[in-house]
Amino acid sequence: MNYRSFLKSEWLTLVRRKQDTINALLFFVMVILLFPLGVDPSKAFLEPASGGIVWCAVALSILMAVESMYKEDFNDGSLEQWLTSGLSLPYLVFLKVFVQWLVVIVPLLLVLPLLANMLFFPIEQLMVMISTLLLGTPALFFIGAIGSALTVSLRRGAVLMLLLILPLYIPVIIFATGAIRAAQSGMSYSGQLAILAAISLTALVLSPLMAALSIKASMN
Repeated sequence: MNYRSFLKSEWLTLVRRKQDTINALLFFVMVILLFPLGVDPSKAFLEPASGGIVWCAVALSILMAVESMYKEDFNDGSLEQWLTSGLSLPYLVFLKVFVQWLVVIVPLLLVLPLLANMLFFPIEQLMVMISTLLLGTPALFFIGAIGSALTVSLRRGAVLMLLLILPLYIPVIIFATGAIRAAQSGMSYSGQLAILAAISLTALVLSPLMAALSIKASMN
């Protein structure tokens, strides 16, 4: 096994198990559709709240996607092959998270313009929201990868994983929604975007190492 074959294998696996991706996408759409019905469908409420609604829906969808990130690999013995392959375990984790991010986020971005319009989000500021998603969601995936690795050997580790990683999601959501609100108010939002990028880069560097250590500990 080499890195290229591993990347191809992960891609094909996610394509074959497309139900997980579809579930995350459907969950995202349902949250966006049901929130106005359950709270307030008026433009006066939805327009300023739309950024927060989208980001909360995205965060919950990502939680669904990353909760079982390593479960199948653990059950079929693939994680043991990772450890004995001679390849860099942190780099394998990075490739796996990258493929999962790509498969989940691209469909979300494709349906986002329609859903944003339903929330009365100003179309001229849509690129700001997309920028926050592109810069912020990698951090959510890499943080989630750590929690998933910590609980991979537990039969009912979903709740524990949520308790571990949800507090770490809060700063990302705060700065992302802050950038969107700043754009809606006509203020500069470059600082918030820079912080999102910094958080994602930090998570990109630290998460594969920490997830690899957690996987090794789970396999012992």
